Amino acid sequence: MNELERYAVKREIIDLLHSRARGADRYDPALMKACHPVDGTDNHGTYQGLMHSFIDTLEAARQHGPECFSKLHIIGNALFDFRANGDVFVESYHVAHETFADPDGGTNFFHIGGRYLDTFRMVNGRWLIQHRDIVYDWSRVMPGTRPFWNHETQPARLMGSRTADDPLYAPGGATRGTLIPSRNIKEPTDMDAALQQLLDKQEIAEVLYRRARAGDRSDAELAHTCYHPGATERHGEFDGLATEFIDVVSFTRPRPGSPIKGMMHMITNILCEFSDADHAFVESYHVAWCQMTDGTDAEIGGRYLDRFERRDGRWAITHRDVIFDWSRMEPETAKFWDRHPARPFLFGKRGAEDPLYTYIERAA
Repeated sequence: MNELERYAVKREIIDLLHSRARGADRYDPALMKACHPVDGTDNHGTYQGLMHSFIDTLEAARQHGPECFSKLHIIGNALFDFRANGDVFVESYHVAHETFADPDGGTNFFHIGGRYLDTFRMVNGRWLIQHRDIVYDWSRVMPGTRPFWNHETQPARLMGSRTADDPLYAPGGATRGTLIPSRNIKEPTDMDAALQQLLDKQEIAEVLYRRARAGDRSDAELAHTCYHPGATERHGEFDGLATEFIDVVSFTRPRPGSPIKGMMHMITNILCEFSDADHAFVESYHVAWCQMTDGTDAEIGGRYLDRFERRDGRWAITHRDVIFDWSRMEPETAKFWDRHPARPFLFGKRGAEDPLYTYIERAA
């Protein structure tokens, strides 16, 4: 296996890790099982045995345990070890955000950080997880807070759920219970097609990253480059042209009265499903941290459901739905940098004064 073939394998495995997270987060047992062979095994702390049997136990827990309102597993830091027997061992980091009903009528919010120690094996032409150890590194349990969004006005079609009603499964989006098709590389022409798709996925990911940069740095011109002309967006109560959202509704273009002092969006778990060479449906996870002018800090977890198109050789968004899965609103706390003796620090800014722009131009 040459280096390019190994890279293609790595990307297929990362897609599978993201699909496995999707299965857990959307409560899709069929998709979860599709990520493991029937003889695949699991060490889940409270359970050791066949993974498919573990997945079967989830329904009973769902019926009799506290209701789970949301789950979002953020996947990162994947390191690969190609074994002599053909298997691939992968350590990947994850942070799980979970909201459960509390017996007293409120909610409990769980932050869980850990790692998956996975052994991947080729089964019937695609890589699957033969064995998984789940390692726990840290966790926090906190009472739920009021949400970031307004329950009375937030459209239900943009709220995440752990059922088949989740917006992910709208017509033309993802299909419940199935893995995204993979490319089996058997001939040189297959490698050419696989390489082009890898390049397309990278370009799409960078569009997502630039759109996050544009919002965080309040760079409207950069935001416009992430969409094709005529693109639409549904974002909270807004439903219209992306250009209007950028320039008028949001605070991506600097203007007085912004409720946001600082903002950062982290993009992860990008899954691309190509309907043809020039069209893709893309689900990506995000966690946003917003420092508000009213003295609160907002933490928001959700997803972008984007339709991408390649026009004149350029991938960009033609439609975006912003899905809210969970959020926390808490009073602003003391800052780490105010207590640390090693000063001064570089601070992020929502504008041209950000340190980034000592290295690159705005709208880049």
